[in-house]
Amino acid sequence: MIENPKPSDWKELQSGVCRILNEVGIAAETEKSIETPRGTVEIDVYGVDESSVEKIRYIVECKNWGSSIPQTVVHAFTSVLHETGGHIGILISKEGFQEGALNYIKHTNIVALTYAEFQERYFKLWYVKNFCVEILGAIDDLLQYVEPINSRRQRFLNELDDEKKSEYESLSNQYQVFTMVIAMLSVDKFAKSHEPTALFDIEDFKSRLVDNFGEEFRYQASYYRDLVIEISDHASKITEKFHVVFGRNIFA
Repeated sequence: MIENPKPSDWKELQSGVCRILNEVGIAAETEKSIETPRGTVEIDVYGVDESSVEKIRYIVECKNWGSSIPQTVVHAFTSVLHETGGHIGILISKEGFQEGALNYIKHTNIVALTYAEFQERYFKLWYVKNFCVEILGAIDDLLQYVEPINSRRQRFLNELDDEKKSEYESLSNQYQVFTMVIAMLSVDKFAKSHEPTALFDIEDFKSRLVDNFGEEFRYQASYYRDLVIEISDHASKITEKFHVVFGRNIFA
């Protein structure tokens, strides 16, 4: 999961949906007021895909109810979608939908999803546009310290005494493979070539890091959003070790 699929309240659900849509490239905002023939309607989350030719509009309604959503809610949402000129309607429920509600939206431009299903639907795009971007930014200096060929690093390395060169080699041996693997996993071409299910299991993702690189790389995050932060913080600490060896950030 990108984040906790069971938000504590409707406000958190609404904010989470809006945040994910923005992160995948859909310009979204919460509590958008739209004028309709029957008056002003407030949309939980309103999004526009500015990159699309038709500027596709998303109308999203969030229900953080403790029970499944009935057909009457879907019927009312259909009217809202039509009157606001939305192209795609998304109904998001914490606990799912009654059978009648799901039957009602068959062959329509409305999608009914739990928050977990919503995250699965957009996970691959989120991985490419958010996870990859954030991680690559976090490891930029570290990658330059350990990549096989880097002329700038080599110039500064040649100026170090033997003791510092030895410290650098030790750090490079310790962290090079990890950094190169994380860099590979964070390239969008890799993500685009895999099915979402191959990336979605965060526990498998974390266990592979430990199996390959040791206990230092045992991360605690339960969701990918937190994992981005955890890996980034760890990479920053590793990078600082290289800065110390060289006396400063040689890539600044």
